[in-house]
Amino acid sequence: MKKLIAVMAFVLVSTNAHAIFLQSCYNHTFGNDAVSFSYQSCINSNFREIERNIDEPIFLSYCSNIGDRVSFSFTSCINRNFSEVERKLGQPIFLSHCANFSQDRLDFSYESCVRRNFSEIERNID
Repeated sequence: MKKLIAVMAFVLVSTNAHAIFLQSCYNHTFGNDAVSFSYQSCINSNFREIERNIDEPIFLSYCSNIGDRVSFSFTSCINRNFSEVERKLGQPIFLSHCANFSQDRLDFSYESCVRRNFSEIERNID
């Protein structure tokens, strides 16, 4: 009986060895900032977690928003990282290109798109 439990525990640990758990990132702004520091940190934390869990070496950019408006460089950086992950996974994974249509704030559709992409990556890393 002890051997059976030990074998079952080994199987569970070995099948979840590459399990990845990414955060759901939400932009909660205060004051004049269009992109919160916590949102940027969450996004970058997820990208670092992906880097650690992909078998092939991958170097993703650190994405930061400059100024009190949504910068094109910030949203472009996130999309470039998603494209790089898509390429490195080497399997049929299709991530959305996330577009933000306002410089005053991150659109709900943009945040949702980013969360869906992270969820898709989470499902495809094993």
